[in-house]
Amino acid sequence: MTLIRLAEQTVFDPADGTGVLLDTAEGVYFELNPTATLILEASLRCETYDEAVRDLAERIDATDGELREGIASLAAQLTESRLAEPGGVSP
Repeated sequence: MTLIRLAEQTVFDPADGTGVLLDTAEGVYFELNPTATLILEASLRCETYDEAVRDLAERIDATDGELREGIASLAAQLTESRLAEPGGVSP
């Protein structure tokens, strides 16, 4: 299972580095900043925090702790907005 699992009605398009999430059930979209887009892409590819942090460390100038917090924060925001499924891998 990946770190973040998008909800069934959510479509993600990284759109030139500025990601867009479309909630097809509600007909609304959300735009992500470039850093959140990188974090989401890594979280959709990786199964563990360690794997995602290694991937992100090559692209984002931040400490491992900051990257872990970024992943957790994005996952919480997406889950709260019902764009992602609850659960996932804990830090």
